[in-house]
Amino acid sequence: MKKIMLPIAFVLVVAVIMIVWYMGVFQSIVIEEQDHGPFTFVYQEMTGNNMKQVGEITTKLDKLLREHGNTYRKPLDVFFPDNKAEIGYAVENSSPDQLIALSEQTKVREIPVQHYMVSHFPWRNKISFIVGYMKIDPALKKYRSEHNYKTVEAYALNNGDTIVYMQPVVKQE
Repeated sequence: MKKIMLPIAFVLVVAVIMIVWYMGVFQSIVIEEQDHGPFTFVYQEMTGNNMKQVGEITTKLDKLLREHGNTYRKPLDVFFPDNKAEIGYAVENSSPDQLIALSEQTKVREIPVQHYMVSHFPWRNKISFIVGYMKIDPALKKYRSEHNYKTVEAYALNNGDTIVYMQPVVKQE
C-alpha cells in the first residue's frame, strides 16, 4: 500500500504546483509608471465587497452592451478605498446615440488619460482576478509607500489574456 501512496502523493503535489504556476502564483510582479486612457466607461455602482456582485453586474452589462451594438468592449472595474466600486466596460467606437441609450440604464463617463502605477497579470479564468489582486495589491502598496503616493482608486482592465492593474499616481500633500 505504501508503494502505491508515494507515487500518488508525488503526482498530486506536482499537479498542484503546475496549477498554481499556471495561475501565475509564482510570477514576479513588476510595477511601472505609464499613461493610459482615455476610456469611455459604461458601468454600474457597487457597494461593499461581495465579489459575487462583480460577476452579476458584468454579465448584465455585457448583455446590455451587445443588445446596443457595442462590440468593442473590455471589462473594466474601479475599486475605491472606501469599498465602493464601479463595475463595467471600457467601450470603443460607440456612437453618441449608443451612449445616450446606455445612459438610461447605466452610468457612462469618460476616464481621462492619467499617469498610473501599472502591473500586468495573466488572465486564465475568473480566479485570476483573486490571485492577481493578492499578488499585486501588496506590491502597489509597497510602491506607493516608497514613492510617497496616496491611496486612491484602483483599476482592473481585462485585456484578453492579461489583466492590467492600474492605480493613478497622486503625490501625498
